[in-house]
Amino acid sequence: MKKLLLFVLIMVSAFVMAGCKNTQSSSQYEVLTIEELQAETSVDITFRIQFGKAIQDVILELIESFNEEYPNVNITLDIVNGSYTEMKKATVNDISGGLAPTMSVGYPDHFAEYLITDSIISLNGFMDATDPRIGYTQAEIDDFLEGYVAENTMFDLDGSFKGLPFNKSTEVMVYNKDFFDHFELTPPTTWAELETLSTTIYDIVDDLTDKQYAWLGDIATNLAASEFLPLMYDSTGNLFTTIIHQFDGKYTGALYRGDSGVVDVQRGTLDFATDEKASQALTYLQGLAEDNVMNVPEVWEGLYGSNFFINGKILMNVGSTGGISHYADSISSWNAAPIPYKDADHKYVIQQGTNFTIFSQASDMQKLAAWLFIKHCLTPENTAMFAMKTGYLPVRHSAYELEIYESFLNNPTPAQSDFSKVHNATLEYSGNGWNYFVDAAWAGSSGVRDEVGTALAQILVLKTSVATALADAVSRIG
Repeated sequence: MKKLLLFVLIMVSAFVMAGCKNTQSSSQYEVLTIEELQAETSVDITFRIQFGKAIQDVILELIESFNEEYPNVNITLDIVNGSYTEMKKATVNDISGGLAPTMSVGYPDHFAEYLITDSIISLNGFMDATDPRIGYTQAEIDDFLEGYVAENTMFDLDGSFKGLPFNKSTEVMVYNKDFFDHFELTPPTTWAELETLSTTIYDIVDDLTDKQYAWLGDIATNLAASEFLPLMYDSTGNLFTTIIHQFDGKYTGALYRGDSGVVDVQRGTLDFATDEKASQALTYLQGLAEDNVMNVPEVWEGLYGSNFFINGKILMNVGSTGGISHYADSISSWNAAPIPYKDADHKYVIQQGTNFTIFSQASDMQKLAAWLFIKHCLTPENTAMFAMKTGYLPVRHSAYELEIYESFLNNPTPAQSDFSKVHNATLEYSGNGWNYFVDAAWAGSSGVRDEVGTALAQILVLKTSVATALADAVSRIG
């Protein structure tokens, strides 16, 4: 819900709660046995997604392999056209009418809104089951990447699982490999290195007004044009939160309902508004923009830096690993590297992508079938397969150690080449002091991200003071 006032959130939440009174939803369930499931002639479940055809096809492969073991489970993909926000709105409406899907994917703020009406279940009952075909051992739970576990267990102090990770992505820095190789440049690892490198790049670009390099072709003209920047950052919302974490600042915080240990899923704290380190981080970024070291696409009235990268107006762009296909038509060869960080003690990168969840309106038999399908999708082999075919990332440590995944990294086929570049860049994040950060989630916290993204565009593009931009954002949030 974009730019939604807190008052409206409360009113909508009250309406949803009223509408759900007669749906007989319950987050409690009985863990049935595999034998009881197999004894059923047919078990029908719906899986709500928002993905396009390419990812749908991979999910259909997963359904097909799942049905080899459970042929009596019929999984119907419930495809919602539009954005994730629109999918969430449709799901809230269906919950109110007693028509929730069996399972879905979603973000933590989606889960928070569903939890207002107790409409999704804790997965712990399945995960703790003694039957190894159903449950997970502690070693298996520990095999999931830590940041993904934290994201799905943030809703109470007990750390109960409201979901498990599915299609996860992050950000990488794509750079013009031809340019970097020709001039023997090294991609920057820190923001300070980016500043130094930018001076070198501008010296080279100034020289291009007098010299043409055949290998550059038309890019030389664009590099020498008035609209040129060394680096862009696709997402203002991501950059806002990332730079604050890298400066050891505070973005948002969770509130708890009394002494219950349960997160208040309707509100949180806007820590960035008063945090001194957050202000320092944003002031630093504003300085980089004023020095034409970097900026966001809004500076040229664009939506994504990838478009400017393709036509040669920038040499580096930070964007989602999930959008790497946009670089396929680049006029120059490219490679990927980790995003810039502040220093070795503050290497933070955002984690993105959705998680599985199961809705409480489903029958216990449907819940078991949905859980078994989730577990099937998340085997090391299947999360690796999904990642290699879609560009998303494996969600379990052991998936990275599979021979097929190592071959994908080191000897990719031509069709795998682009995805392989990105996956190699993200390997840095799984160690070497990097942290996938998780921010507090509540109903409407995505609206907070929208507003701080607008604030960052004001700071970098309009040169609005940090204090004014943050105050304006807070007033819009309510």
